[in-house]
Amino acid sequence: MNIIITLIKMVGGLVLLIYGMNILSTNLKKLAGEKLKLILKKATNNVFKGIVTGIIITVAVQSSAIVTVLVVGFVNAKILKLKNAIPIIMGANIGTTITAQILRLASLDGNSIFTLLNPTVLAPIFIIVGFVLLELKKKQKMKDVGQLLIGIGLLFTGLMTMVNMASEFSELPILSEILTKLSNPILGVLAGTVITAMVQSSAATVGILQAISQTGIVTYASTIPIILGQNIGTCFTSILSSIGASKNAKRVAAVHLLFNLIGTIIFMVVIYTYQSLVGFSFWNDIIDMGGIANFHLIFNVVCTVLLLPCIGLLEKLATLAVRDNKKKADEDEDDSSEYITILNVLDERITNIPSVAISNSLKVISTMAELSEKNFRKSMMLLDKFNVDKLEHIQEREDTIDKMDVTIANFLVKIGNLDLTEQENKLVTILLKIESEFEKIGDYAYKISKLIESMNDRELKFSEDANKELNLMYNIVEDILNRTIKTLQEGNLNTVIEVQALKEISEMYREKFKKQHIERLKKSKCSVDTGITFIEILTVYEKIVDHCVNVTIETATNTADDEYITKHEYLNILYAEEGEILKSKFNAFTHKYETLFEDNKLSAY
Repeated sequence: MNIIITLIKMVGGLVLLIYGMNILSTNLKKLAGEKLKLILKKATNNVFKGIVTGIIITVAVQSSAIVTVLVVGFVNAKILKLKNAIPIIMGANIGTTITAQILRLASLDGNSIFTLLNPTVLAPIFIIVGFVLLELKKKQKMKDVGQLLIGIGLLFTGLMTMVNMASEFSELPILSEILTKLSNPILGVLAGTVITAMVQSSAATVGILQAISQTGIVTYASTIPIILGQNIGTCFTSILSSIGASKNAKRVAAVHLLFNLIGTIIFMVVIYTYQSLVGFSFWNDIIDMGGIANFHLIFNVVCTVLLLPCIGLLEKLATLAVRDNKKKADEDEDDSSEYITILNVLDERITNIPSVAISNSLKVISTMAELSEKNFRKSMMLLDKFNVDKLEHIQEREDTIDKMDVTIANFLVKIGNLDLTEQENKLVTILLKIESEFEKIGDYAYKISKLIESMNDRELKFSEDANKELNLMYNIVEDILNRTIKTLQEGNLNTVIEVQALKEISEMYREKFKKQHIERLKKSKCSVDTGITFIEILTVYEKIVDHCVNVTIETATNTADDEYITKHEYLNILYAEEGEILKSKFNAFTHKYETLFEDNKLSAY
């Protein structure tokens, strides 16, 4: 019964260790999300930069598995090339050894400084400070720091629980028997592979080894093959994450496996050949936590140095392992719609760093906005010269916008269910609203093309005056659309005032042109049918402008200190605080468009 209780406590310690790692990783990503994104972007063709990038990100998120999954996602999203990804994976393998070096602090003793570094002392300190920050600080950033410190404390607590419980197993004959069998290199490598694949953390496997090493019965002979095996087992996560991904993303997982497999084989051959011919003097000596951490570090650094000149070879081997399907490639070439490429950046693997996932969502919404603007412009061109092929292209773009709408909305909802900061959560909500606005703009742009198609089928034409008025309105709405997209892409809030001023001008002209069109109807200068279509197009213009204003207000709200303010509230603030600037912009734009209208210098559809 005592053995069962001890085993339960040891497993509880392992759970605490893994849970602590997860809390630490989650909050490090919250605090450093944007920086991690910038670091990754700097991973260029420079191999050494790539390695350093992999090390830094892995140290930041405390998991090589997460980094590898991220790299798979970035390659799948075409943010990274396969060749650029290989050095990052190498760096990640080195970065993951830092955790073992931190855990070895448990074995430090002696003078007072080392005693303070011992996890038995650090764990309660981290948990107490973390709890205080979590409970007393109002700022989310400080709360994240508090959770991070609690994560470190739990990690150390879990480790020390495992160490204490492992010591109770030290006298059991079965433990010595198992460790003796694991001295067999094949069994040891297999055990390390299976355990790491199960817990999906090489750092956790090394942590288990370090805890057991405190029993004083673990030797170099039984430990080395397990460490070699855990480097293979950690590839299981990246292999799983590559399922359903692109060919290049699968090749990233293949490179990760090849790198660790080749490194393990090289070490196995060298170590066991030397051991059989000459023999290591320390082979059957007891290994401590520091020895485990050091061998783990040496293995990954040596593998990186040996295989660094072979990056091109690793890429070729991965390409051979994951071959291109020629038939599928041809199908992909045929389906070359613009949205196919951009939607690849919405890869679920990158949700491990929410800031990157949100940034990529913004890219897709930006493309969606550009497609909506393009459809508006192309729809109005049909008024000048109707073309069935162009109408079909407009239909295709509208289908594209609808697909993007569904995909981006689902992706943002998934991000919203993650553990986000207050600012990230606010931004996700705003992006969901903005993408919906552009989807509606796309709908209205498509509606214009159908109105013009109906006119063409009935052989109806607008009068010269009606065409000129619609062209002026088109120029104003096109201007508003472009400034709205600029606001979204650049975050320039000056355009918010410009869009509002242009909205007032569009309303002024819309009412004016409605009255003039009614007068033309009275004088029979145009038919009732064209009159109805003219009013419908003006109404569509109005709707597009309203959605543009909504987008600019949502964009401005994102930068505001307020939790959230309504459109009505924002406009009240805008007119109260920026009334003079708004009036100045209104006058300037009015003069501009009146001059262009009178001089007949408006841009054509």
